[in-house]
Amino acid sequence: RTRPPERSRAMGVTFDAAASKSYGAIPKGPDDKQPDAGSFEEFLRGLGLKGESDPYRLDLAKFILVTLYIAANFIRPFAQADSKLACSLHNFVSIFTIPAFTMITGYLSADMNRVRRRYLIAYLIIPYLVLQSLYLALVVPLYWRTSFRNNHLAPAMGEFHRNNGQFSWNFTPQPNWGPLSFATPAGDTWYLLSLASFSMWRPYAVEFKNTILVHALLGCLMGYTTIDRFMSLHRTVVLMPYFLAGHMLRRYKIFVPYAKTWPQFACAVFVMAFGLGGCILSVYAFDHRSSQVWMYEQGYFVVWGADYKWGGIIQLFVYIVSSGVTAAFFALLPPAANTNMIDLENPEEGHANSTMRKKEDEIHTTVYGYKIDYVVGDPDDVETEFGAAADPLLVRCRRKWEAAERDQVLDESEGGGNNWHAIIYLRLAKWGTRCLSPLMFNFLIMIILECTTYYDTTWWSRTTETTVWKSDGLFMNLQVVFTFLLGATVALLLSLRPTTMVLGWLLAPPLNNEWFFEQDDEEMKLSEKTHRRLKIQKLQEEESEA
Repeated sequence: RTRPPERSRAMGVTFDAAASKSYGAIPKGPDDKQPDAGSFEEFLRGLGLKGESDPYRLDLAKFILVTLYIAANFIRPFAQADSKLACSLHNFVSIFTIPAFTMITGYLSADMNRVRRRYLIAYLIIPYLVLQSLYLALVVPLYWRTSFRNNHLAPAMGEFHRNNGQFSWNFTPQPNWGPLSFATPAGDTWYLLSLASFSMWRPYAVEFKNTILVHALLGCLMGYTTIDRFMSLHRTVVLMPYFLAGHMLRRYKIFVPYAKTWPQFACAVFVMAFGLGGCILSVYAFDHRSSQVWMYEQGYFVVWGADYKWGGIIQLFVYIVSSGVTAAFFALLPPAANTNMIDLENPEEGHANSTMRKKEDEIHTTVYGYKIDYVVGDPDDVETEFGAAADPLLVRCRRKWEAAERDQVLDESEGGGNNWHAIIYLRLAKWGTRCLSPLMFNFLIMIILECTTYYDTTWWSRTTETTVWKSDGLFMNLQVVFTFLLGATVALLLSLRPTTMVLGWLLAPPLNNEWFFEQDDEEMKLSEKTHRRLKIQKLQEEESEA
C-alpha cells in the first residue's frame, strides 16, 4: 500500500481542530500570548511546559501507567511477604503511576454541569456499588472463612490458618471497617470514589490561593488521622494535589513537553533511573521492605509505627520525588506526530458505525409495566462527556475523529507499505482509552489466581529451609518476574474490545432512565441546552446595554 497523495501527515494532531472538540479538548487551544509577570503561569512556562495538543499521547500514557500499575498489583502479595525484588519493583512503579494517572484525570476533568452530575451518579456511584457488591460476594465467602478449601489445598498444606480477610501472607485487601462494608473499597474500586470526590470538590478547591500547596499541606497532615481506606478519603486527600496540578495545567493550556533534545532526554532518563536506584538501595541496603509509603492509603501509625511523627515530612518528600519522576515519565513519551501519523480523512463524519451514540444500540423495553431505557453518554459530545483518565464512556466505544490504523501508510519515497510506528502507537492509545476496564477487573483475576493456590508460596517462603524458595530465593524471584509480566498481560487482555464490550455493561450500566432521574435523558439535555442558551442571551443583552 502507498499513501494517497491528497492526504497529509498529522503533524498537527490537535485539540484545536473542529473535529476534536471532545475528550480532553482545550477549549481554545494553547495560548501564545505572554503570561503576566510574576504569575504562576509564567513560573510554569519558565520550567519549559508547553501547550499539549496531542490526545493520543495522553492515551498512550494511560495505557502504560495502568499496565504498570496492574503488574505491580499482581506482585504486591510477594512484596508483603518480604521479597526484596517485589518490593523494589512495586515501590518504583507506585512512585509515578498513581500520581501521573491522577494528574491526567485532573487535566481532562470538565466542569460539572447538570449532565455531568447525572453521569457522576450513573457511571461512578452506581458502578461502584455494583462492583463493590461483586467483590464482597467473592471476598466474604472466600477470605472471611477458613473452610473454603480442604486441607490439602489450604495455604502451605494446612500449616497456616488464614485470618479474617487475609488474601495471602500479610496482605489483606480490605483489613478494616468490617467484612460487609461498602465504605471500604475492594480492589481498585477506590478510583471511582476518588474520582467522584475530585469532581465534586474541584470547584471549591480552585477558589483557594496557592491551592496546590494548600492541598499538599492537607495531604501531609492526613496521615496523622485514622481514616485509612474508609470511603477512599485518605487516598483522595493525598492525591488531590496531583489532580489539581493537572487541572491547573489544563487551565493554563500547558503540559509536560516531550524531551526533544538529547540533554533533555538524558535528564529524564536520569531522573527515572534515580527513582529506580533509590528504591533498590532502600530495600537491599537499608532493608526497608514496606510497600505502603507510595500507596497513599493508610495512616502513618500503620506505615511507620513508632516513627509516625515524621510521617508528614516523609510525605512531603514523597510529593517531591513523585512529581519529579512523573514529569520525567511524561517527558519520555513521544507525540503521535513523531510517527508521521495520518489524520482521518473526514473527521467531522467520523468512523462509519463506530461511535457509541447510535439509535440501534439503544435498548428500550418494558418489563412488567416498567419502562427500561439503555441510553449511554456520547463521548463525541463535548457538552455531555464526563472527562477523566479512566472514562466510563470510552470503555465500549471509540471517538469518531480518531485516526484509523488502516490509513497509516508510508510515502512512496519512504518505500511505501504500512507505517507500523503509527499503527502500533494508535493501537496502544486505543487500549489506553479503555483503561477503566483493566483497572476495575484486575483484582478479579488476582482472586482467581489465589483460589488456584498461585500465591501460596507467600505463606511459607519466610519459614522454609529450602533456600531457593525463601523470600529472596531464586524460585521466588523467578515467580515475581513472571507474575509482573503476567499482570501486564492481563491488563492488555482486559483492554481488548471483546472484553470491554462484555465488562463495559458493569461500568456503564443501563440505569440512565426515569427510575433514577427526575427527567429522562432527552428532556434533561434539552433543558440544559435551553438554560445555557437563555443564559448566553441574557449576557449578550447585558453587554449591549452596557
